[in-house]
Amino acid sequence: SAWMYSLVNVFSWRRAGTGQSHEMKIIFRRLSALSQFLLHAYFVFDGPDCPQLKRGKDIPSLSAPRLLSQRFQELLTAFGFNWHVAPGEAEAELACLQSLGLIDAVATPYNDALLFGATCIIRSVPNIGRYEDVYIYTPDAIEKDASLEWGDLLLIVLMSSTDNDASGSWCSVEVARRLAYYGFGRSLLEAAVSFPFVEFMDFVAKWRDDVCEVLRTDPQRLLGGKHHEIARIIKEEHTEFPDPTVLAMYLLPLTSWSDGHSPVTTTTSRQPDLHSLATFCLQCLSWSPSIVQSELMDALTGTAMRALLQVSSVFMQKMPALFLIMYSYQATPTAGSCDMAFGS
Repeated sequence: SAWMYSLVNVFSWRRAGTGQSHEMKIIFRRLSALSQFLLHAYFVFDGPDCPQLKRGKDIPSLSAPRLLSQRFQELLTAFGFNWHVAPGEAEAELACLQSLGLIDAVATPYNDALLFGATCIIRSVPNIGRYEDVYIYTPDAIEKDASLEWGDLLLIVLMSSTDNDASGSWCSVEVARRLAYYGFGRSLLEAAVSFPFVEFMDFVAKWRDDVCEVLRTDPQRLLGGKHHEIARIIKEEHTEFPDPTVLAMYLLPLTSWSDGHSPVTTTTSRQPDLHSLATFCLQCLSWSPSIVQSELMDALTGTAMRALLQVSSVFMQKMPALFLIMYSYQATPTAGSCDMAFGS
């Protein structure tokens, strides 16, 4: 989970979820605050077939402590939040849920949800500390304000991902963004979704040569300079660029709607189980009865808020629109911090 990863970096990865778990206390309070918002929150964890390469980083060694994940999921259930483990990558699952109308927005610190087809992404404003302050990203806004389409974003991700061998990026996001204005991302996307594999690989060979030529010459002066070294790296070190496997990961991701998996049917939350919450606090957080009573006051507020969310649909039409917000929590976290974000 992005939450889990950021918290165990602060405390200790090896002892996460053990003993008097400081990270679980923080997660408890975040969930308690979340329960008081007028929304249904739903959680998705990365699954067993999550790609080994995730956001340009090799991740097997960063699998989350099992006990921490288990306790996190127990706490979600006690708070009445539904969750499930995706078969593959959580962001792909989020985007699929949104495309099917099961959720209204995706809350995640990871931009690649856009590449999977998410149409509304919510991110908290860094270093603010208030859940209400958020950034909202949509493909339409990005296309309007930055003149970047889906294919352009795909090119930027492919070029600016981390090089696992060198532990660094071989092309900056800025150069990749400027290169996208030459149309390489859009032509690559169109070829990927329309050409048979052999024909696509023939296309890619010429496409890669054209990319290198533009990097060396910048004929329309869109790059702000010539980039001979990046062209050399593509020619000599990244001869498989763009990697068809990475392209397939974004264009044909594994989700619960893939063959052989069970689709998700509901994302609405339930009433918190106050008895289970109290038991969790006593046994897992080692809180005294007086502290438990104090901490559960916010959960009581959340119980009242959840009751409002369960009002009959006959009356719901007279109420302000509610947002289903999907929270992405990776069982296999990646580097970076994550705060909660709200968009309604």
